[in-house]
Amino acid sequence: MIDIHCHILPDVDDGSGSLEDSILMAEMAARSGVDTIVVTPHSNQRGRFENYESEELRRRFQELQSEIEHEQIPVRLLRGTEIFSSPDLTELIRSGEVISLNGSCYYLVEFAFDEEPWEIQETLQEILAIGKVPVIAHPERYYCIQEQPNYLYEWRMLGALAQMNKGSIFGRFGKRTARAADRMLRCCHVTCIASDAHSPFMRTTDMEEIDEFLMDHFPMEYRDLLLEKNPERIITNRRITDGPPPMPVEEMRRRYW
Repeated sequence: MIDIHCHILPDVDDGSGSLEDSILMAEMAARSGVDTIVVTPHSNQRGRFENYESEELRRRFQELQSEIEHEQIPVRLLRGTEIFSSPDLTELIRSGEVISLNGSCYYLVEFAFDEEPWEIQETLQEILAIGKVPVIAHPERYYCIQEQPNYLYEWRMLGALAQMNKGSIFGRFGKRTARAADRMLRCCHVTCIASDAHSPFMRTTDMEEIDEFLMDHFPMEYRDLLLEKNPERIITNRRITDGPPPMPVEEMRRRYW
C-alpha cells in the first residue's frame, strides 16, 4: 500500500514528536503492508505550522530517511506537505514555496472544517486553472460535505481528487464524519485512502484495518484503486483514469460497488 498523507516527520507540526516515535510509526506501517509513505507535515498554517520549502525541511526529511534505512525498515519515504488553503495559494504553488506530493502536479490541500463551500470551490478552480491538481484532504470531515455531500461530487467533476482518512469510516472522528465517509465510498467520490497518522499511539500508520474493511465490503478492484493504484499514479505524476466515475448521492441506490 501507498500512504500519501502522514505526519511522520518529527518535531515540525502536531504529528510525531520525536525521531523515536517516527521510527515506531514507520515500523507499524511496514507491518500493516505499507511500503511507501509520503511525508506530509502541515504547511501554510501561518503563525503555527508554516513549513515552506527550505533547506531545514529537506535536512529533517533526509535525517529521517537515513534513520529508517539504518534500522532496515522496508518503507520508502517521499516528500510532500498538507497545505492549508489561503488566498495566495496559487502564488505559493507557482513560487515553489509549498511542496507537492513527490514533486508531481498533485497538491494535498486542507481546508478549514467550517469553510464555506463556495470558497473551497473557488480555491480548487484556481489551482486547476494553473495546471495543478488539488487532492482534497479528508473532505468527509468538512461540515459542508456532511450537510450536503454533493458538493464533493461537483468538485470531483471539476477535476479535483479526494483523499479519505482511514479512521473516518470507523467513527474515529464522530458519527457525522462516518456517515459522510460511507456515502463517499458508495458513490465513488474517494480517490485514495491514507492514514493521516500523527503518532504511533493514536491516529497511527497501521493500515491493516481499512485494508480488511475494503476487502470485506467492496470488490477487490476498488480496494486496489484506493490503496495502491491511484496513490501510485499520484506519486508518479500520472493521470487518474481507472475506476467508475463518481455519481451524485441521490443516485446511490442505483449502484453499489
